[in-house]
Amino acid sequence: MCGPWRKLSCRQKVLAILKNEITWGTFIILACAISLIIIWVVSEPVQWQSYKDPIHEQGLMSIIGGIFAIAATLMSLTQIIQHFAHKTDKASQKRIMKILGMVPIYSATAWMSLLFFAAAIYMEFVQSCYEAYVVYCFLLLLTKYLGGHRGVEEAIANKEYIELPFPFGCCCKPLATTKWVWYFKIGILQYSWITPICSGIAVVLNLANIYNNGQWNFKSGYPYITIIINLSQTLALYTLVAFYSNFKHELKPFHPLAKFIAIKLLVFFIFWQSVLMSGLATIGVLRNTECDPTTNTYCNGSTTGFTVEQEKVLLESILICVEMFFFAIAHHWIFSWKPYANGKYAELMKSRYPQFEYQKNGIDADIVRIRF
Repeated sequence: MCGPWRKLSCRQKVLAILKNEITWGTFIILACAISLIIIWVVSEPVQWQSYKDPIHEQGLMSIIGGIFAIAATLMSLTQIIQHFAHKTDKASQKRIMKILGMVPIYSATAWMSLLFFAAAIYMEFVQSCYEAYVVYCFLLLLTKYLGGHRGVEEAIANKEYIELPFPFGCCCKPLATTKWVWYFKIGILQYSWITPICSGIAVVLNLANIYNNGQWNFKSGYPYITIIINLSQTLALYTLVAFYSNFKHELKPFHPLAKFIAIKLLVFFIFWQSVLMSGLATIGVLRNTECDPTTNTYCNGSTTGFTVEQEKVLLESILICVEMFFFAIAHHWIFSWKPYANGKYAELMKSRYPQFEYQKNGIDADIVRIRF
């Protein structure tokens, strides 16, 4: 990447930067931030205290979250359009576009949760369903990189044993058999159906007023749903690490490590962040906020403030909106369309299928590439 960049003229470099979605995405954030500051500053006197009122606090958070959500969505949509415009390998790029779609989905649902607290549980259901689908798409993407299902079998056949991560790796080295293809798939994809089912149950329990989202009360449904999803995620995460550790050499041309980290953070970190918010509510860090209009002139008639659950939704949703902006920036490089546009990945994908097929019979991969 550095070599071609040095060859560009100054004018070409400037145009390349201006056309980059990260540039104008960042410009949107800075322009909106400056505009908000100017609006507050020219309002004399600056009534910062008024934003402690629940109504104004929610409004302010919704504005900030909306700015980040819209910028992140536009940046990700630009990346998706670029992949569509430079589609040289339909099978793998179709999965990448679906993975990139997670940023707009998360941004929109988190913003809706900020605007409408009552809709938060349903927005979480949408997030859970799509993140489970993303895990499925990511597994298919890796499988395509390896040459499809048959390519994974061939890669396993070339190994003596399967490497397992800690804690089983130090005492267990199972033989490499084609059954491990299904072990990997089941270990990862079980999360893709357990999560939507649990999220659907959570919605039903919430309608019956026995879910109590965010409250670690074992007389309600939230702790049980959270534990089940957590166990499912742990198994999926362990299986993903095992998959990467065994096929990192075969996946190396596609720079898999950054992709693994991005998916782990995007899918698993968001869930554990939600659990952390619930933990903060349990130990009393997040609490009911009361507003007494007799002592606080900025209450504007509000006497209840936010409940613990609303505080959790407020904090969690604004974090997701901001985080999606940075994930959109990271995706620009991690799931870039440029290796497809210049034909690099297309050639790798074309050679990958016959390469695995003929390696088993001892035929040199270079001969296979010439033939095909």
